[in-house]
Amino acid sequence: MDLCHSKRHVNLTIDTMRAKIQYYLRFIFGFSQSEIYGLYSLFLLLLIYVLASMYYTYLEEDALAISFEPKVWNSALVKMPKPRVWVNYPVYKKWDGGARPISHLKGPTYPVYVRKLAQHQNWTLDINMADSVAWIGLKGIGPGFAKRILAYRDRLGGFNSVLQLKEVYGLDSVWVEENKSHLKIGAGVFRTLKINRLAWNELRHPYLPYAQVKLFLTYRKQHPYIASFEELEHIYGLDLGVWFRLKPYLSFEP
Repeated sequence: MDLCHSKRHVNLTIDTMRAKIQYYLRFIFGFSQSEIYGLYSLFLLLLIYVLASMYYTYLEEDALAISFEPKVWNSALVKMPKPRVWVNYPVYKKWDGGARPISHLKGPTYPVYVRKLAQHQNWTLDINMADSVAWIGLKGIGPGFAKRILAYRDRLGGFNSVLQLKEVYGLDSVWVEENKSHLKIGAGVFRTLKINRLAWNELRHPYLPYAQVKLFLTYRKQHPYIASFEELEHIYGLDLGVWFRLKPYLSFEP
């Protein structure tokens, strides 16, 4: 009895809401009955589109994770005097009151390999040249972090400081501090922003908010050529903290 009463109450609530929506659409906004049905259809199509987009995005990300293939190892990037050492330890199991090697038991047996990475303090890594396999070779860096590091390096245009690795999403800053003496920036920045040439849709950088781009382009309309960074310091409203951080990535070529 209570279940039937609950269902009746839910149906009554839905009918009331539907009646209120139709009232507002028809008498307040002046929609006809056919226009109301068209609006319902539009909402339904939008809902289907959103759900389909979320589903296809999930499929693409899943396929990308499955098809992740690191690049070929480049031995010149990581200099580790001692390679990985594989040690084969025999496995013992209690059997009939005594310890026997597992190979004495019936059925298939499998050796157990214990991987030990030889730790050495003389290795170095050029973080602006290292490929994904070079990153994965480091302790504490898996395929996911290697992929994020390479993607962030490409967005930046190259690392200007080892400490920029702390900006990679999820990467432990403690790991960076512990290993920064072994990490090198090599040639440094490999892609700059030519601010005298680039259009608004090309001024993209992780350090540069869109509001600062608008202020800069407004100034550039009146001053087509900007000769040095010092000229930026005189632009009213410009956030100098943002631009000082961006300074290594700026080029003032005409």
